[in-house]
Amino acid sequence: MKILLISVNREKIPYPVAPLGLAYIAASLQGKGHDISSLDLCFEDDPVGALKAALIDAQPDLVGISIRNIDNLTFPGSIFYLPYFKTVVETLRTESEAPVVLGGSGFSLFPEEILQSLGADYGIIGEGESSMPLLLELLASGTDPDNIPNLIYRDGCKDGLSIRNRQEYNLDFCSVMPARSFIDNKKYFELGGMANIQTKRGCPFKCVYCTYPVLEGSSLRLREPVDVVDEMKSLCRDYSIDHIFFVDDIFNIPETHAIGICEEIVRRNIKVSWTCFVSPKSMSKELVLVMKRAGCTGVEFGTDGGVDRTLDGLGKGFSQSDVERAQRLCDSVGLDVAHYLILGGPGETAETLEETFAFMERLKPRAVIAMLGVRIYPETPLHALAVKEGVVADGESLLEPSFYVSKEVEASLLSRVGEYATSQSNWVVPGLEIRSSLELTTTLRRLGKKGVLWDMLA
Repeated sequence: MKILLISVNREKIPYPVAPLGLAYIAASLQGKGHDISSLDLCFEDDPVGALKAALIDAQPDLVGISIRNIDNLTFPGSIFYLPYFKTVVETLRTESEAPVVLGGSGFSLFPEEILQSLGADYGIIGEGESSMPLLLELLASGTDPDNIPNLIYRDGCKDGLSIRNRQEYNLDFCSVMPARSFIDNKKYFELGGMANIQTKRGCPFKCVYCTYPVLEGSSLRLREPVDVVDEMKSLCRDYSIDHIFFVDDIFNIPETHAIGICEEIVRRNIKVSWTCFVSPKSMSKELVLVMKRAGCTGVEFGTDGGVDRTLDGLGKGFSQSDVERAQRLCDSVGLDVAHYLILGGPGETAETLEETFAFMERLKPRAVIAMLGVRIYPETPLHALAVKEGVVADGESLLEPSFYVSKEVEASLLSRVGEYATSQSNWVVPGLEIRSSLELTTTLRRLGKKGVLWDMLA
């Protein structure tokens, strides 16, 4: 079959992110002999015009749409993308008779609502590398797709209601290499400053707001270090990329896997710099040393809270002392550090906010990136808490962004954080546009700055 895969993500702050999920789906479909074409709307000045041209060129039998996010996750400057997605699907319906399949992490969090709202035919919840080829096989044979794992679809015999099948996690992920030829790697490196690689799926942690366990499951599925480094080598050789970001939820869990990847990079003498997300809980001297030798230039800690009360309220599973210890380990080998914070979450008070400011001053990281409030998602402990506290009503749709902000700081959060962050040269607050703008990012990329941009802060 002829398949057109579309990435609809157009967000460029803090930098454009290459559609890695689309590349995985493309690889799995190519492996089954399908004719694949792709359209990335991220850099298109006229998305509708580009879509019409792609349909004429591809003449697809089926169109797959990858939805990475449904909003920009930023409070108070929240931007909701669903109206734009509707325009895309309406254009498809006008210009083509091909069935439309939705997928991606954003779609998977609200599959019933988004499928009904956009009027698509099918949706893949979570991972689609196995389910998508199976759907195509059954559609080609005219067989009822009712038993395909991860599938949701509109059934005309049931008044248009969505039928949702059981969710399974793809055990083949570890053996599939994403088809990078369907990504404009040169442009993403030019404007985004790095390539993205995933070394594992699954998240065993229990942060109260997080959707990773819902999307990928709680059991870790690890790629072999040699396969990860093969992918790094390919990016360097084929696309002249020399900076990579490991997009795992947590790179350093388990520590032995992270060490194995670093040792393989060193053994094969891959000359590439890289950064990653890490947890303060599992940092050791051995790990930071081998990360540094392997080309790591900096790490991003999902610290979230600055004191034990807010760390507990967010379900982080580590303490303030763990954060300080991890920072000092990175300092000892010369790894730059950025701490991501979520301010205003469960347990936040005026006192904890000031204690968090003082703690970051003591740590002196290269950057502090502060998000305000916590996006509420279904099937998370935060959702249950928000219902209990009356932040949202039981049964209320969360498709349009709703944020949890502790009542203790609700009235003062924006002004106090804005005042403090403005006075600190290493603080970034996207929600208040403090040291965060598309114009700044674009300028730095045009000047040739690669990798993360927070490492330029004082």
